Amino acid sequence: MVKPLSEPQFTAIRRNVVANETIEIIKQMIIRGELTAGQRLPAERDLAVQLGVSRPSLREAIRALIALNILESRHGEGTFVSSLEPELLSEPIDFVLQVNGDALFSLFEARRVLEAAVAALAAERATDLELAELDEFVKQGSKKVGDADEFIEHDVEFHARLRSAARSPVLSSLLSSVSTLSLASRRLTAQDAGTRARAHSDHRAMVKALKARDPQGSHDLMVAHLEHVLTRLKRQQGW
Repeated sequence: MVKPLSEPQFTAIRRNVVANETIEIIKQMIIRGELTAGQRLPAERDLAVQLGVSRPSLREAIRALIALNILESRHGEGTFVSSLEPELLSEPIDFVLQVNGDALFSLFEARRVLEAAVAALAAERATDLELAELDEFVKQGSKKVGDADEFIEHDVEFHARLRSAARSPVLSSLLSSVSTLSLASRRLTAQDAGTRARAHSDHRAMVKALKARDPQGSHDLMVAHLEHVLTRLKRQQGW
């Protein structure tokens, strides 16, 4: 029998609070598990009383949280916590990355550091079976190069397999978040057939280094791969 969720306890905050503090209170309640995905918030009047804020301030906070995909409004039903899926929560950041070159370059810096480390560890820790399967997976990728959407899916899976083979849970968790955000840049660069072909070639070279159990070579090839993609992105965007 499923145990019913306990009623969340909303802590009252100062009457002169700004909407940003209200936003932070609700976000922290979600982080602590006091509010869960899909859960309905109390009615606006009740929630404003519990938080000790004015209803206009509360509405402003809720609008901001809806824009961030943390909350969702359902007509005739009320306001709910969203599904909190990573892809959903990354959408606002995804937009920033598409219009802000500096932010996108910073993301590539993070990928370069993390993914190169993952590649080096995978060269040391991957099993022979994992490398054989990765080799076959990359060979199958030649059939995906002609389609941008299919190749994005293939590329994401390639990097996910490297994370798994590296057997570094913390590093993998960090990179998983960065990878979700990198979908914006992937969608941009994957539109170019030459970039897709070059990426596939890079994948083949990395598999060769991995099978040779060459950590430094795998590291350097991953750095070169990301530099190729970034160079193409700069050219496409005129940065």
